[in-house]
Amino acid sequence: MTSSRFQELEKRIGELTEYFLPKSFDPIGLYDEIIYEQARAFKVLAHAEFESFIEDRVIEVVDGAVARWEKQGKISQALLAAVAYRELAPLIPASLNEAATKREKFPTLKARVQAARNDINRYVRNQNHGIKEKNLLRMLLPIGFSDDEINPDWLAVTEAWATTRGDAAHKGAKMQVQIDPQKELKTVNEVLQGFREIDSQMDLK
Repeated sequence: MTSSRFQELEKRIGELTEYFLPKSFDPIGLYDEIIYEQARAFKVLAHAEFESFIEDRVIEVVDGAVARWEKQGKISQALLAAVAYRELAPLIPASLNEAATKREKFPTLKARVQAARNDINRYVRNQNHGIKEKNLLRMLLPIGFSDDEINPDWLAVTEAWATTRGDAAHKGAKMQVQIDPQKELKTVNEVLQGFREIDSQMDLK
């Protein structure tokens, strides 16, 4: 079962398809210039939707994991991963007195967990800029995904597509290869399907 956030993403991709892509495709792939421009807009906007989706879901997972631990004492895979992947963990005090008097240097367990959550939130909201492989791994591994839970073929398709999106967004039309709208839709649907699989696993974290 997919999340409400994925359902929102799926609906939005459908709307972009309706707004920007032709109702029928040319069998030899020849279109008026306006169609190519609309396909370019479709790529850029679809990428933005994918990026927003994965960022929202990652934060939802880590915030939920921390909240369950605080309220119920439940330790989830996402919680363990968030703490394990934290790059700069505070030191362990040499005495109870040191721990009690120097909380900034030696935070409590609760403060350490919250700091791990805050690190993920900070990266996702302020530092992440895409859905390439490095971006996705930086978000998915710290919420409990293992390597074998991420489809490498999907990751490769997404990486290649996100790279061409950069060209569409940052290069002038004269510097670009024209985007075939039919192939573009096929690739976007492949990327969407991969995010569906990721989404369905997130509730298990």
